[in-house]
Amino acid sequence: MQLHQVISEAVDNVAAMDRSRKALAERLLPLQKHNLLELKSAELLEKSLISPVEKAGLDCKIAGVDSGFIGKDLLALDLILIRSVGVVFSYERNRVAKADYYPSIYSFPEPHLSSGSLEFDEFQCNKSIQRLLQEVSTAKALIEKFSPKFCFLDGSMVPQYADKPRKDSRIKSAYHKMLEEFQSLYETAAKANCELIACVEDSRGSRFRQILQEHLLAGQKGLSGQLDNCYDAVLLDYLLKPGQRSLSFTYTSSIKEHPILMDFDEGWARAVHAFYIKPVAFDRPLRVEFLHPNGESIEEHASSIASTVFAQSCMHREYAYPAILIEADFNARLKPQEIEIVYDKILNKLGKGFKLRLRRDNRPF
Repeated sequence: MQLHQVISEAVDNVAAMDRSRKALAERLLPLQKHNLLELKSAELLEKSLISPVEKAGLDCKIAGVDSGFIGKDLLALDLILIRSVGVVFSYERNRVAKADYYPSIYSFPEPHLSSGSLEFDEFQCNKSIQRLLQEVSTAKALIEKFSPKFCFLDGSMVPQYADKPRKDSRIKSAYHKMLEEFQSLYETAAKANCELIACVEDSRGSRFRQILQEHLLAGQKGLSGQLDNCYDAVLLDYLLKPGQRSLSFTYTSSIKEHPILMDFDEGWARAVHAFYIKPVAFDRPLRVEFLHPNGESIEEHASSIASTVFAQSCMHREYAYPAILIEADFNARLKPQEIEIVYDKILNKLGKGFKLRLRRDNRPF
């Protein structure tokens, strides 16, 4: 197939998909009028499928944590550089009166060495685990030092499936330490009365879609089938208007079958919830995750969190992401040159006789 044919086919497919999803969204809109609580489903936690969101007035401390990392696999060891940065905006009447950075506005990334000759999948997994360990540690220290009302995390509230090593892996102990640190962060935030809010920039989740199919469209197989292979964020882009959110839902329908939450304490595993919000007109909805303990109204809790996320994420009409996390990302981001500096210093001290560089990185032509 010629290049121009591939381009034309791609354009036609995307345009057809857009028309199809718009038509599907119109057929789903009547669901907004239903009182979902009348269905008495354990998965439908709120009365409305879609709710309006009021923008919060900001007059408090809001923290955000992000990290950057880069790795270099060498012949005799693996090198990882991680920089985790916390930012605190002190708001007064919706304006940032002060900005604090932890541990500082700039710090050289922390190096991690592994000389255990990890296999490729273990090296990739270990990079992520070490990054998350440092990020969670920074978040805990930030909460304890500055006592913010909200602490935003970049990415999910829960480690991902790719962060779990295989059963016979040599990094299993690091994995379990990471799970302990995540739950320690939850406890630290709860004791400090700080609301943890995790935002997933480009979510590929399908939990909302599954709830629609299994609990609202179970008797409409034709309509339900049209939702197959449709990510939540894509579907909700057609359903939500700016300033609206979806109903909130539990992170998983079965903790015992979830690859990560099955390793958590049950209390924390049950507390993780999520919803989607559309802060601006020209960007997709944002997935927001939070901890919801028993006893509190889920609708009021989710609406309170959504109002703060809305206020933080509506600065640009084409990019919906919390301002505090944008600032944290700017300061945590790593450049390839930074790991080359460390690598070159190691090589200089060892001398030219040591063969550390991989063959693919050492071509003479």
